[in-house]
Amino acid sequence: MIFCSLLNPALDCIYSIEQFQTGSTFVDTAGMITPAGKGLNVARVIATLGEQVCVSAIIPANDIKRSTEFLDSLGIGHDFLSIPGSMRINTTILEKCNGSVTHINSCSSSVNEYVQSAYEERFIANIKKDDICCFTGSLPPGIEQNFYSTLIHNSSERGCLTLLDTRDNALRFGIRSRPAMIKPNLDELESFFGEQISGVHHIALKGKRLLDMGIEYVFISLGADGMIALNGNECLLCSAPRVNVKDTVGCGDALAAGLLVAKKRQFSFSEMCRMAVACGSSKAMHEGPGNVSGDEVWQLMEDVEITAV
Repeated sequence: MIFCSLLNPALDCIYSIEQFQTGSTFVDTAGMITPAGKGLNVARVIATLGEQVCVSAIIPANDIKRSTEFLDSLGIGHDFLSIPGSMRINTTILEKCNGSVTHINSCSSSVNEYVQSAYEERFIANIKKDDICCFTGSLPPGIEQNFYSTLIHNSSERGCLTLLDTRDNALRFGIRSRPAMIKPNLDELESFFGEQISGVHHIALKGKRLLDMGIEYVFISLGADGMIALNGNECLLCSAPRVNVKDTVGCGDALAAGLLVAKKRQFSFSEMCRMAVACGSSKAMHEGPGNVSGDEVWQLMEDVEITAV
């Protein structure tokens, strides 16, 4: 089983308009509202690719019914810890005229110490040896910044493989527990090392430093340029195929899902990279987070270029 943590869920409101203008009123606007959050986005892609997945989440009580029905409709397992209140709302505006994307993300309500303890207990009770645990996304206010580190340590103690995809202090603390895989993007990598990083070889050098910290797999996502991946003595530049881009929201989450599915199926390192980049590319071809086509992924894998660095 693959478990995806979801500590800071949201309702994604996505609007598609011809051109955005400040101070304007837009009526009869095409849009969609869905439960989301990085862990849920990852789980949607995993389910589409045919693997069993469970979302382990902290969900505000006002949105429990909506979230349950949504995941049930997708065939995704779930274990929810209910807290008072409603989910935050993330708004995305897609402009057809120029392809630009505008994000407005609201803040979360603070949670207390009891919630953190209760979530940890539930999560660890559900996992078993050889499960895969994905810890992704931001931490809500009130959760300790080392919480991912604690979950990674406890999951590893149970014989689970772990992936960490977060930023800032949550990433800095999380790495201390040596997750098997990490997936920073370039901005997160620069923030972690506190310096500007440019060029393939400079990125690869920083990736090697992460390997030296005890991380087995390092995947640095580069958006439309693909990914740089490191494992042992291998360092690969994985170039993404050219596709008709409709929406880049959630491409990094789709990439992470591809890594987890490929690892679950015991793919080789290079084939893990192909599936991951193909998932990110397929997501870019569809509007809305978590939307990929399984057939497209298999086709796009053939077009991912792998070059040793």
